[in-house]
Amino acid sequence: MVGDDAQLYTIEGIAASVLILTTVYLVLTTTVVFTPGETHIYDMQLEQLGSDVLAAMDNAPSWNDPNDPYPQSPLEAAIEQNQPVVFSELFLTYCNATTEERRDDLRFSANITYRNETSGQVGSKLFAGSQYNREHAVTVTRWVNIDNTGNTQPGLDLREQSVLLEVLLWRG
Repeated sequence: MVGDDAQLYTIEGIAASVLILTTVYLVLTTTVVFTPGETHIYDMQLEQLGSDVLAAMDNAPSWNDPNDPYPQSPLEAAIEQNQPVVFSELFLTYCNATTEERRDDLRFSANITYRNETSGQVGSKLFAGSQYNREHAVTVTRWVNIDNTGNTQPGLDLREQSVLLEVLLWRG
């Protein structure tokens, strides 16, 4: 009682299931393609990393010293004493403070905006880092209060002031 129609339906069902399984396999094993709308997630992560690093660098090492009621943070010290190498090393060390062994290839350019001592005008200069030459970068800023008693920054006003540290951060 089994006719040719039943055999054709069976063969058609098997062929369809093989086609569906092959399609599912190809879809699941292909590489992920990121659209331009999804790249903002990496930019947000990089911006948060830079913001956290600057916040960590702006914390004083100890607040328990009775002889120094206002201890200086490493960020303040690097800017006041004009030490771009110290800033660069500390910034990249904090950026790469992860549980993984590999280091992330991060590059940055740090600018300081300050009040000029002689003219009273607002000036800006490259403080540390390399020249920016990439398409995707994020900007992180932080106001840093400096006491200019030991200031070695050329052009800065010789009184207490807040300078704007602007860090342009990108992956190399």
